[in-house]
Amino acid sequence: MVEPLLDAVSIAGKPGRPRPQFTTVAGDKAYDSAEVRQRIARRGSVALVPHRKRRDGSYPASASRFDKQQYRRRNVVERLIGRLKENRRIATRYDKLADSFLAMAVLGFIRIWLKTLLSYTA
Repeated sequence: MVEPLLDAVSIAGKPGRPRPQFTTVAGDKAYDSAEVRQRIARRGSVALVPHRKRRDGSYPASASRFDKQQYRRRNVVERLIGRLKENRRIATRYDKLADSFLAMAVLGFIRIWLKTLLSYTA
């Protein structure tokens, strides 16, 4: 599912067509495979994925180049998704159709944004 996910996301920035390329793609240990790393590299991005331990308890040599400080920023996204799942309808996936689930997720994000915006103005 890595390829469809990366295809679906575009990065807005300067005026014009959105970029389909990321500087860095972060993921957890579930994405630690050579195939996933190669797919990310083919797109011109750097994979920021921690390595799993080998069966003998050691790590691969490339694990020493892992940037822990940059990986910690992934926590912002994890917390946002956690806040989104406060909406029971999203957490339990009541909606059967992908379009209605996406609509509820967008409404959930709008709700979070409004709560944040209103807390700053009060």
